[in-house]
Parts: sequence; C-alpha cells; structure tokens
Amino acid sequence: MYCPVCFNDTLGLSRSGVVHLIINGKQMDAGRFLFNLDDSRREDIYKDFTKKIEDFFKWYGGFGNKEPITNVFICSSDFRCDHSCKIPLSNKFSIVGNLLERRDVMKTLGEMAEKYDLKIELQDGVS
Repeated sequence: MYCPVCFNDTLGLSRSGVVHLIINGKQMDAGRFLFNLDDSRREDIYKDFTKKIEDFFKWYGGFGNKEPITNVFICSSDFRCDHSCKIPLSNKFSIVGNLLERRDVMKTLGEMAEKYDLKIELQDGVS
C-alpha cells in the first residue's frame, strides 16, 4: 500500500493492533477487537471478527427504522511504513485483504444479514 506521508509503496499492517468495524457510518463502543499476528492464528482473528459482526448486526437489527447496509469499513490505524514515516493516528486503512480475506468477510456478512433479517446493498463493496 502507498504511504500517505512519503507516497511510496511501503505501507504495511503492523504485527499487532486494533481493528474497527464501521457500518453505514455507525460504530459501536464495543465494535473493535485486537489482533496480534505473533500470538494469534488467522482462524482466531476471524472468530473475533465474526463475533463483533454478529454483535453489531444484533444491535443494528434491533433498530425500529433500519436502513439497508450500504457501507462496511473494516479498518485499523495500526500500519507502518518501511521508511519509518510517522503515520497520523487519524488515518485508518482497510484490513480486508491484509488480515481478513474478502470472501470470508462477504460470507460472514451474508450469514449475519440473513440471521438478523437485514438487507445488504453494498455500494462500493467491503473495504
């Protein structure tokens, strides 16, 4: 990925950090989970993701006037540049394709939408 500071293709996911789930611009206080690539298997990270998605869909499914899910942003500010650039903490980048596989994310979204009777009409896919 390209570093927003030096503009080189040197940006990569850190070995550990926090993943944020932002769906339709909404984020639960508990809508984040930790990852550590040194201590956790990818399956464990996927389980954490699935639990947080289910928590969110359960919460969102309880709304009286819910809109279809059009935007899913699964992101982290825990990225590092190979050139040691100082990346502002306000910058968040998608972890889909880095930490979670797109097909697994789409499968989980579909299963949870069906379980909690929600419609998914993604505008730009998952990022």
